[in-house]
Amino acid sequence: MTNDEISEVFRNIGNLLQIKGDASFRTRIYDRAAETIDELSVDLHDLAEAGELQSIPGIGNAIEQKIIEMLEIGQCRFYDNLIQEMGVEALDLIAIRGVGVKTAGRFYQELGVKSLSDLREAIDTGQLGQMQRMGAKTIASIDEGLQFLEKQRKMRSLRQILPIADAVFNALSGNSDIKRVEFTGDFRRHEEMLQSLEFVAECDSSQGIVDVLSEVKGVASPGIEDDLGVIASVDRGFPLRVYCTNTTEYEATLFATTGAEAHVTRLNQVAASHDIEAVGERMPDWSKDKTESDIYAQLGLSFIAPELRGDADSIKAALADNLPTLIEQEDLRCDLHMHTNWSDGRATLREMVETAASLGHEYIAITDHSEASRVANGLTPERLRAQIRQVRELNAEIDGMEVLAGSEVDILKDGSLDFPDELLVELDLVVASVHAGLSMGEAEMTDRVLRAIENPYVTIIGHPTGRLLGRRPGFAIDLDVVIDAAVANGVALEINAAPSRLDLEPGPVRKARDRGALLSVNTDAHSAPDLARALFGINVARRGWLERAAVLNTYSLPALKEMMGGRLRSNG
Repeated sequence: MTNDEISEVFRNIGNLLQIKGDASFRTRIYDRAAETIDELSVDLHDLAEAGELQSIPGIGNAIEQKIIEMLEIGQCRFYDNLIQEMGVEALDLIAIRGVGVKTAGRFYQELGVKSLSDLREAIDTGQLGQMQRMGAKTIASIDEGLQFLEKQRKMRSLRQILPIADAVFNALSGNSDIKRVEFTGDFRRHEEMLQSLEFVAECDSSQGIVDVLSEVKGVASPGIEDDLGVIASVDRGFPLRVYCTNTTEYEATLFATTGAEAHVTRLNQVAASHDIEAVGERMPDWSKDKTESDIYAQLGLSFIAPELRGDADSIKAALADNLPTLIEQEDLRCDLHMHTNWSDGRATLREMVETAASLGHEYIAITDHSEASRVANGLTPERLRAQIRQVRELNAEIDGMEVLAGSEVDILKDGSLDFPDELLVELDLVVASVHAGLSMGEAEMTDRVLRAIENPYVTIIGHPTGRLLGRRPGFAIDLDVVIDAAVANGVALEINAAPSRLDLEPGPVRKARDRGALLSVNTDAHSAPDLARALFGINVARRGWLERAAVLNTYSLPALKEMMGGRLRSNG
């Protein structure tokens, strides 16, 4: 098992024990173990072989034995027993907006609720209303959150599927009988929420794919051969499909399986207009031995990037020769939103700076939380001024990269910022974000964010809708009004690349682009490894039709300062 998988097991154990009602000190042991493993830059396998597991803070004998067990046999019996007792779906309860571990524990202990379906029954039958401190407003909020999750149950976030997707891809590509393999479907389009995991593989026999999948840990059901290849499932029934094809039809199969239904339907209409047989489950002769670019050209279209195949709009643009030249990850010069261990990050300021430099950034901004984010160890004004001094000292020391002093400042409920203007002016950059009071009405929330946009020291609005993928929908806000205000005031809107957020999402990104807004792709990194996740944000930017000129991070620092005026300062 990998570090990430072991960390997830310990985090799940901690949550299940809290739901069950165990002593808090016991649950904290597992929570701390998960957090510690998340921070490790070395493989647990190597530490175990060297007998050094207990040298890690927070790893005692009990945790060490469970780590060794997972490394040796790929499972944790203590965790398996908990799952058998409580059911794995008990963990789904804490994903509901407004339901933390303590509330999930009350549901479990008082009503025997072990799953989302149990909770749905408790709401519909009125059992929830009989619990103490469970009023109509609270129940309505929980019901809304539950409805959101019920819609999401058949889907998985890109973050959830990545580990098994990589495992299947590596297994397929590492098999000598499979000549080439590639992701297809919504994964290839880089959708943030997936309906299935699909591959195209060039092979002589689909039985070989069945054999490969049978050896992949995490593939939950045996592969079944059909006319198109092999079907199986992962992660509690999530569909897995491998299209088995030959050399002549490989790219045609990629072409036919990458686009969403609306895109493929429109392509077939274009094909019909040219008296060309449509590409579908059966590949017509004209499409064989052709690349995807060749096939698009045969239809009178320029090549359409996979990220733009989610609907038919890109076909209209291709027919008009008006497709965008999409931004590439290599276009990024900087990262303007990251956290250190001054607040809730897990790396020192120097570690973040050195890692960013190793990634080739020309400049970065350190943006730890402001005072109102107490759960994130937000900085007081005094601590922020001390950090600014440290940033200036480090910036003078580091060659080849500029380090800006910034802050992720909370937008308070009345729209004012958590720090006064006389402190904000000392910063080079301000990311203003909503972290609390997420349930206010649309008009009130919109006015709240508008007031922040109008503050002359704000550079970027961070994660503008506050969504958490698969767990929490964005808060109610009029994005049309917000986008117009951002354009009018010269404030950028963030594409937060944290895999749990990806906020803004592609639709609003494209709307912002069409109205002339500036976007900023940032990692919101809370550790040094997190700085490498900009690609997730670039995927969103590409799905939002962004070209490099619309993204702050593609400009040199002097050019960006000129563009942003007083909203990006030079105090160093």
